[in-house]
Amino acid sequence: GEWSRAETCPPGQRLVSFRLRVEAPRGVWDDTAANAMAAICSGGTVLEGRGGPQGSWGNWSLPCPPQAGVCGLRTRVERPQRAGDDTGLNDVDLYCCS
Repeated sequence: GEWSRAETCPPGQRLVSFRLRVEAPRGVWDDTAANAMAAICSGGTVLEGRGGPQGSWGNWSLPCPPQAGVCGLRTRVERPQRAGDDTGLNDVDLYCCS
């Protein structure tokens, strides 16, 4: 794939919530899994990555507490399937701290 341009919160703001656009498994067809991510900044600005159009947006994550913001992350990536269909990124957890 190719990197899209960076999306950043305005100065003095931080990420506080996110959601993913994920395509459900398609059986014998090519699965894509996570295709895009959107985030909300502490001032309300919404950032949206330039991902693929496949899938549906999930719910917004619970927001970070007041005065906190995203300071870490964890990703879930499918192991290579060898004879099967590889998807890559399947989920993301973001962690808040103040």
